[in-house]
Amino acid sequence: MIEIGDVALDSPRIVGVVDSIGAAIGAEKAGADLLEVRIDLLERGTEVVRFLDDVREASSLPIIVTNRPEVEGGAFNGSENERISILSTAMDHADAVDVELSILGYGIVEKAKEQKSPIIVSHHDFNRTPPDEEIMKMLNNARDVGNFVIPKIAVMANSLGDVLRLLRITIEASKPLCTIAMGALGKHSRVITPLYGSALTYGYVDGPKAPGQLSVSELKVTLDMLR
Repeated sequence: MIEIGDVALDSPRIVGVVDSIGAAIGAEKAGADLLEVRIDLLERGTEVVRFLDDVREASSLPIIVTNRPEVEGGAFNGSENERISILSTAMDHADAVDVELSILGYGIVEKAKEQKSPIIVSHHDFNRTPPDEEIMKMLNNARDVGNFVIPKIAVMANSLGDVLRLLRITIEASKPLCTIAMGALGKHSRVITPLYGSALTYGYVDGPKAPGQLSVSELKVTLDMLR
């Protein structure tokens, strides 16, 4: 059983996506189980390590840290070496790290293994839902990283059929994993994929950070009603 901090992924967990101390406090109050600190969304000039330590003081929830590049829907626009360097330093002040499947050769995974930290290996496609075999290949490639890995696949739903395909994959694929259908047509997937086996679902506190994202409070109320 993979644990992030003291939270076991033995049931669907709500992740509050935060970029401020107020949002971290608000996510916990709204019912989040975990926090994802988006380094790429922090105000310019923010001292990342100090910010993470301040989040730790303000909230009791375990912290996932990521530094999302523009190509995968993030806001970081510096060099890749700079992005990875910042993320590597931040890992020392978090409970888990989210790293993109496309950059597994940059040392983040190796450091996470040394620290025995859970690794979310993610892929985001803001244009389409790839064919089933392509999604399964990405999930398998993520798992090949080693133990304590949670593959995360977030894709754009251009039809309800896309959502249905993702739900079928969620049921059939090895666990744990995280699956998200983004966009208006996939909005409901954020409360449905957890019922089909997705370990994590992501919500906002002060505004959506991805297409179709629901708030932490909306996720909490709906999941409590459905489970």
